[in-house]
Amino acid sequence: MENYREEKTRLELNKLILDITTTIQAENPELLNYLNEMPVTIPNEAHPEVDVNTLRAYYESLVILLDRYEGTHSKKRNPEERATIPVTEIRTMKEDKSSKQLVMELNNVVVSYQDVGEGSVPILFLHGFPFDKWMWKGQLDDLKSSNRVIAYDIRGFGKSTDEKSPLSIDLFTEDLVLFMDKLNIEKAIICGLSMGGYIVLNAIKRFPERFAAIILCDTQCIADTPEVKEKRYATIEQIKLNGAEAFNEKFVQSVFHPDSLVEMGELVKNLRSTVFSNSDQIIAAGLTALAERGETCSILEAIKVPTLIMCGKADQLTPVAQAEFMHKHIKGSRVEVIEKAGHVSNLEQPDEFNKHLRDFLKSVSLGIQLEK
Repeated sequence: MENYREEKTRLELNKLILDITTTIQAENPELLNYLNEMPVTIPNEAHPEVDVNTLRAYYESLVILLDRYEGTHSKKRNPEERATIPVTEIRTMKEDKSSKQLVMELNNVVVSYQDVGEGSVPILFLHGFPFDKWMWKGQLDDLKSSNRVIAYDIRGFGKSTDEKSPLSIDLFTEDLVLFMDKLNIEKAIICGLSMGGYIVLNAIKRFPERFAAIILCDTQCIADTPEVKEKRYATIEQIKLNGAEAFNEKFVQSVFHPDSLVEMGELVKNLRSTVFSNSDQIIAAGLTALAERGETCSILEAIKVPTLIMCGKADQLTPVAQAEFMHKHIKGSRVEVIEKAGHVSNLEQPDEFNKHLRDFLKSVSLGIQLEK
């Protein structure tokens, strides 16, 4: 019965994708260039199997593309001019799961995400401030052969643009759960770094039944002290007056191990580019979200799912002492301190980071199988 329902859903989605692609070809052929950039395909002879989640997400991305385009162009539709185009003539692209990027409309924001690999319990990766989903590329590439792994741009960052909403950890958490709902993910393993870790802790507090395990990277459970909060607000005022350039430059220098700044020039350059791609408004809004977050230390002892905590030994922003504190209060958790790494340990020491991650995931997978 389950296979029948899935096949029925697949056929329905194929029909919807065919209809909207036909509309685009007939009425907005200028959009075909955008379709060619989407590494997703309608099933054809070369690629007969495409999972339902891929089809659903691709269809939603087409709807968003067409609606946004028609919302900014005065071109009117004439149903009589619509051509009937056979499936074989529709442009298709080879499916490349290693680079698949998708979008969905979520909570009044268009969210950009990557979804690769296969597995019954997906692993969701949440990036830190002010980065984007590409900070997890090394982990997605390493795990995609054995797990379904997903990373998305948190609203306001990367390609999930939102220049209007007041940002908060609570809002990011609500987005996370809606994102899971949209992808029909009942339960996931969730990994967050820095601000992403704040979201993980907020989520496990509010929605504990949705997570099979959590991974906390270079993060902490404490809220800002009054002194730290005052400094954040002073920084926000400076950004509003003079822009975020000075803050961005200082921030980039602070997240790396000193050796990384010298030896990993390309990595530093790429992360710097990511940080500077954010608008001044988003940097200020993100800092406000960090300043106003609540503490989650009081819920640590209530966490019952397997927990891995990782931290760069030279992390200046969320020091090892904070990782050790969480480890002490989360029963059964494990902690790994990564040498020659600062605040972005997954980027600076990906081999060691990934090894700890794989070992943890194997133990979690075994535990899930034993429960069954």
